[in-house]
Amino acid sequence: MRWQFVPRALVLIAFSGCGLVPRGLLYTDTIQPLCRDMRGTGLGERAEKGNSKQLKVPITRLDLSAEWDSRAIGDIARRSGMSTVYGCDSRRQSYVLGIWTQDEVIIYGQ
Repeated sequence: MRWQFVPRALVLIAFSGCGLVPRGLLYTDTIQPLCRDMRGTGLGERAEKGNSKQLKVPITRLDLSAEWDSRAIGDIARRSGMSTVYGCDSRRQSYVLGIWTQDEVIIYGQ
C-alpha cells in the first residue's frame, strides 16, 4: 500500500469527528422564515402551529412512504380561529437518515 504518500492533512480531515458522521445524519432541526419581507410588520398576539409527518422506508427499491396531517396556512388559521396572519415560519425536523421527517408551519397573527 502507499499510505506514506497520503498527505497528513487529508488523513486528519477524513478521520476527524466531522468527517466520519455527516452533519444531520441522526437529527436535524431547522427553522426558516416563509415570509421574506417582514419590514415594519408586527407578528401579532398569537402563534399557532400545524404540521405534517412523513415516514419513508429507504431500504427497498420501491418508494414506500406515507405522509399525513396538514400544514397549510389557511387550515391552521381556520382551526385556531385566527382572522389575520402577519407572518409564517417553517420548521423541519428529520431523524435517522431522514426516515422520519416532520414539517411544521408556525403562523403569527390574531
